[in-house]
Amino acid sequence: MALAVTVLLGMIALVFVLYPLFRYVPADGAMNCAATDGVGNATDGVDDAQEHTIKSPTEQEQQARAALQEVELDYQLGNIAEPDYRSLRERYMRKALVALKARYEQELDAEIEEQLRKLKEQDKDEAE
Repeated sequence: MALAVTVLLGMIALVFVLYPLFRYVPADGAMNCAATDGVGNATDGVDDAQEHTIKSPTEQEQQARAALQEVELDYQLGNIAEPDYRSLRERYMRKALVALKARYEQELDAEIEEQLRKLKEQDKDEAE
């Protein structure tokens, strides 16, 4: 009886310890972890194929901001070294700025199109 209880408690402890290694990690990039690629270079945990999927500028900006917050937290907790932190921070800042610029360009294009449409309607009304 004591042996069965010991084995059961050991199995529970083993499952508890190994669970983080086998749990499901979402593929949407929302939980990017700073890691190394085996050579010591910092990576962001996102495959190149995922980075090149077409997303709206707002989604890209939100993803970059979330990654920035996560990198900042990892650095503050001591999970990543300062050189890795600086390179990841620079990378995500660039991504966020590119997404922000793209979003503003889309908004500006939409505003220009709206103004052109109004001018065309105005010219059409004056011609009649």
